[in-house]
Amino acid sequence: MDFTILGSGGAITTPRPFCQCAVCSQARINPKKVRNSSSIFLKEINAVVDCGEDIANSLNRENIGRVDYLFITHWHPDHTFGLRTVVEAYFNFREKKNGATVQVYMPKKVFDQLKEHWDCFDYLQNVIKVLKINFIEDGESKEFGNIKVTAIGFNGKDSETFGYLFEEAGKKVLYTPCDTISFKREDEFKDLDLLINECGLFSKIGGEIQFFDLIKRIKNMGPKKAILTHIEEIELNVFGEEYLEKLKEKYSDVNFCFAFDGMKIKV
Repeated sequence: MDFTILGSGGAITTPRPFCQCAVCSQARINPKKVRNSSSIFLKEINAVVDCGEDIANSLNRENIGRVDYLFITHWHPDHTFGLRTVVEAYFNFREKKNGATVQVYMPKKVFDQLKEHWDCFDYLQNVIKVLKINFIEDGESKEFGNIKVTAIGFNGKDSETFGYLFEEAGKKVLYTPCDTISFKREDEFKDLDLLINECGLFSKIGGEIQFFDLIKRIKNMGPKKAILTHIEEIELNVFGEEYLEKLKEKYSDVNFCFAFDGMKIKV
């Protein structure tokens, strides 16, 4: 499986508008320091997971030619509010024709929450027909050629946040990019070839997993490798980019690294 990290940033991307900190100032002059909204692309099936407001920039940067499938983990804007940009790119408004219909997958509960906050689905699905909503629930799998994709509710069928397990030829990759403080299933996934997970916060903030607790989870799960994404600009502002290297040195007994935009991953 060939993955590309489209975006490795957090709720607010790097550089943050208006911010003049060293991290954001560097990102404005060095594209390698930019972190777009968290998203990932799987080449074999032209699939994207999540689509923040800047998804078009991420897709264009990687010169991705088409998207056939779009998976949604939860309704939050930094993971969904670029959805129109993806699917409506296939619509020719001059000729009123669509060039393709993107198959969008998410659990019904996530769809209902997203529709409550962002309701364009009737137009996109029934009028210009650039997307089709498909429901996939906790533990349910869909096969796309040689790739099997399974929805993983963080705390079972009533979850509001999901990850996706990708499998091919015995290889397993679990993508859980956000809100993993509610993930209660680590004992079920102890045979992963790769875990791509939010990095957690370096500060202690209620309702968010801390990086140090995540490291304990990774040690318990024991994936062959972990890649940490959803890296918050406001944390880098306080701690600095160099802090990431210090953490890698401190926890050198754990096989992990921090994601960056454009990162290529072959499993």
